[in-house]
Amino acid sequence: NPAANLNFGFSVADEVRRRFIIPLWNVYSFFVTYANIDRYDPRTASPPVSSRPDLDRWIVSELNTLVADVTHALDNYESDTAARRVESFVDYLSNWYVRRSRRRFWKSETDQDKLSAYATLHECLVTLVKLIAPFMPFVSESMYQNLVRSFRPPEGYESVHLDDYPEADESLIDERLSEATRLAMRLSSLGRSARSKAGIKVRQPLERALVYLGGLPEEVVAQVREELNVKEVVATQDETEFSDFELKPNMAVLGPKYGDRVGQVVEALSKADARQVHSRLTAPPKRSFMDRLRRRDDAGPRKELYAAPEGERRQVKIGGFTLDLGEIQIRSIDRVGYSVARERHLVVAVTTKITPELELEGRAREMVHLLQNMRRTAGFDIADYIVSYYQGDPDLDEVVAAHGDYIRQETLSRELVNRAPPEGAHTESHKVNGLDAVLGVERA
Repeated sequence: NPAANLNFGFSVADEVRRRFIIPLWNVYSFFVTYANIDRYDPRTASPPVSSRPDLDRWIVSELNTLVADVTHALDNYESDTAARRVESFVDYLSNWYVRRSRRRFWKSETDQDKLSAYATLHECLVTLVKLIAPFMPFVSESMYQNLVRSFRPPEGYESVHLDDYPEADESLIDERLSEATRLAMRLSSLGRSARSKAGIKVRQPLERALVYLGGLPEEVVAQVREELNVKEVVATQDETEFSDFELKPNMAVLGPKYGDRVGQVVEALSKADARQVHSRLTAPPKRSFMDRLRRRDDAGPRKELYAAPEGERRQVKIGGFTLDLGEIQIRSIDRVGYSVARERHLVVAVTTKITPELELEGRAREMVHLLQNMRRTAGFDIADYIVSYYQGDPDLDEVVAAHGDYIRQETLSRELVNRAPPEGAHTESHKVNGLDAVLGVERA
């Protein structure tokens, strides 16, 4: 913004590098790596967007919204707004789309789903490169030459700076899908906070996540269930299933307002039903989940909004006194067996009881994580098949017996052998969720 002073130097440039350039380059590198392995050619006929999975249609919707917003911002000389929107999109692309699509690129067979993933990510990268060309001429040119120029005939555009600037395709913008995915992101973030609060890793499966909301679209349920690694996601309108509540008077407000009658207010609060008071004062507004998340300003770029009811005053009658939300402090207490995270009117609770079956699955996932890290440390190529070895706590055999196929598939292990790793294998000692283990990997 020209009205703001710009202090530019190494630290500021390095922050931009870490916050934006590296995530963008990592997505680009991810695409190039797997495209080379599968010999993907972007000139291959790709599935139409309408027939692609929800995840692809969502990011394409966000991409076209981005093009519209950046174009609008630049037309109005708001380059800072345009840059921030691009940053936000790259965050979605890196931390949601690519992360949730990894398995689609990893799988060996090249089916329609895999072609959809390649086509979608290539379209996103090429459009991004064109959008950022005025801001980052050299990075964009480098990526363009590889992603576009290498597949174009000699008479094609020689540079990104000679190509056409992107135009938004409004027919590909799906507001409902975009809002549903943003809701899934928020709920997943809250669920991870609840897990962290309970000290439970995301790799450890849990039984249920409860969402304090009137209802959840199926596409939201599916995404949250996978992101939080839970067996079931349930929408509920009763917080008391996982929380208890305690009422405290806000004396800084009540004292000046009620004077010598403040004692009566405090006594009335002590006798009140905390659950009912909480429900009356903090229940989410009766609007659709889309309205609660964001409002679109048709005259300009999107504006992120997540707010309590606008202009709505929450009050409750207690012992003859009418009290506002700001006059009462409501403390929530997680019930035994639950861990709860809150963000204004959104609440997510996860169950914390880990059954023997869940514990076995969690150890299998932890074993996969360790073996994958060992593959990288040993310098193996991502497409290399390996032989994996394990030795240690006898309970490891139970993990392999129950989930051996999953471990072999995820780590590209031809074999998973219970014996000491041979000489020459890359070997490390680890704890697999409390079990002592010596793990080894070597190329098959």
